[in-house]
Amino acid sequence: MGSYCYVPFGIEPDCNQFRILTLLPGSGEQPLECILEHGDISNPPPYEAISYVWGDPHDRVKITCNDRSLTITAGLAAVLHHFRSPTERRSLWADAICINQDDDEERGRQVRRMKDIYSKARLVLIWLGEEREESDQGLAVASDLAHACHQYTSEGGSLQTISFDDQLAQKLFGKFRDPSEFPRLSAFAKIIQRLWFTRVWVVQELALATAATVFCGNSSISWTDLMAAITVQDHLNLWLSDHERNAYVFILERARQEWCSGLRRSLLSVLFRYRILDATDPRDKIFGLSALTKSELSGVEALQPNYNVDITDLYTDVAKEIILLQSSDLNLLSVPRRLSGPGHLPSWVPDWTNTRLTAPLGLANYSDINELVFAASGSSKPQPEFGGADSSWLGVQGHCIDRIAAVGAVLRLEHLPQTNYLGVRIPKCAFVLRNWSRVARLRKREPYVTGEPIRDAFVQTLVTDSTQESIESLRVQLDILERDASIARGLSMLSRLFPQWIVDRVVYVTHALLFYNRTDQLTLDFRIHLSSLADRRIFRTDKGYIGLGSALAEVGDEVAVVKGAKVPLILRASGSQWILQGDCFLKGIMQGEAYREDECTRMWIV
Repeated sequence: MGSYCYVPFGIEPDCNQFRILTLLPGSGEQPLECILEHGDISNPPPYEAISYVWGDPHDRVKITCNDRSLTITAGLAAVLHHFRSPTERRSLWADAICINQDDDEERGRQVRRMKDIYSKARLVLIWLGEEREESDQGLAVASDLAHACHQYTSEGGSLQTISFDDQLAQKLFGKFRDPSEFPRLSAFAKIIQRLWFTRVWVVQELALATAATVFCGNSSISWTDLMAAITVQDHLNLWLSDHERNAYVFILERARQEWCSGLRRSLLSVLFRYRILDATDPRDKIFGLSALTKSELSGVEALQPNYNVDITDLYTDVAKEIILLQSSDLNLLSVPRRLSGPGHLPSWVPDWTNTRLTAPLGLANYSDINELVFAASGSSKPQPEFGGADSSWLGVQGHCIDRIAAVGAVLRLEHLPQTNYLGVRIPKCAFVLRNWSRVARLRKREPYVTGEPIRDAFVQTLVTDSTQESIESLRVQLDILERDASIARGLSMLSRLFPQWIVDRVVYVTHALLFYNRTDQLTLDFRIHLSSLADRRIFRTDKGYIGLGSALAEVGDEVAVVKGAKVPLILRASGSQWILQGDCFLKGIMQGEAYREDECTRMWIV
């Protein structure tokens, strides 16, 4: 049997051809057989599109395609085995086989058509992987949660404001707080950790789908029901729910809702929101999302799929397009930096391969960076220019207002011990709270620079002064955090000395003693805004301001306000130029209090 050779498409601009995979019937471990044919995407036959994770590209197997041998990944072969019918042919579309992956020109042209391919599919089949870690039980409890959600909303409840303070929620969801449900909820939490939820291509594959069904092993659930289950698990803080991890799912659902409602976002909004998702080819962090942007961006040259372009050139050209297209602000400079620094890119150009979950200041993990509500430079407009030999310098107008005098530890989530102990949850920021309190000099009890109590300024900095909580409520929240921090302090030593089951019980008992006869708890609003703290650190300035800055901020760095920038920037001198270290929140200057138009000069960021 000879090897299969792809029949090329026409290259004329109006060519609408794509390939459809007809999977021949079979069962069990019978060899896979299929037929690849060209179709017209403007008038396609009925088909289903598969959304899946490629897996190891080096683990490959052979199948029969058009009576010839075709090599595909073992991961795709497993998917096809699962969706193969024992009695009927099945029309499918899967990128790794329906696009000639060895032809970069074809890849680029077909990527431009994926918007139509997924939107015109009868159904999108989402494959999370084979059954493992009791995933069948996980989807079973998800179905039960979704059923309860339908009852709750049909009786007037809202999933966005759901709380156990509500009697109807107690009635329908109270049983899921019983320890007997913990194994199923644990399995459900592990499903949400599957790799599919972290891939950039799935954003448009899901958003454009007419309908979508999720498969995990032999179990399945509609995307709508899965989202209902994850929402209630997150908002009710059920066993092992993880707000940071759930953010991956919420941004996918938000993309779907916005697409279906006709809402189209700016280029920066789209790239920023889905930056935490990964791609095998770094260029796909741009090309895999361009279909979701506003229609007027469709002709922007930098966004046209081209797999021969250099990654540095692509990211720099896209950054220039964003600054020129969005001339009313410099929100691009608030995109989180890599912890190791800018690397091969100019410091002002975002590295979209950085997938760390760092929220924009004052917003939730899955928010739009263009929703920043601050006005550190008042109502000023940016005056950007490009300079340097290769036009890689960004010129802005601004001035320095203060210098960093002390910095706290960086909140690195991956360095923390576990945060759940027999149902007792230790907030992640509790592990650095003592260090941050010391940097902010809370023990001195002196008034803050603005005249308010320093503890008030500190807790407002933790949530970037962005919650709906009253100052009285915030004081209670800080007290709760400090109690949790007293537990967190001893955890590293306990974990070294004792087995985990003893640590779990010590934490459980200690928590019960510290919170004896107390009914207060961290509010959802407060918890959500704490998500801005990941990969950031508290700092103090020469003038006594308390700030929340990027992980790259160090003693001696300057805090600057720049025309058109909604938040202050942290800059490091490099000769007569500056290196951007990230943005920051500085309590007391976020509404233009320190901005002086007449002090602005040109600052080159390299």
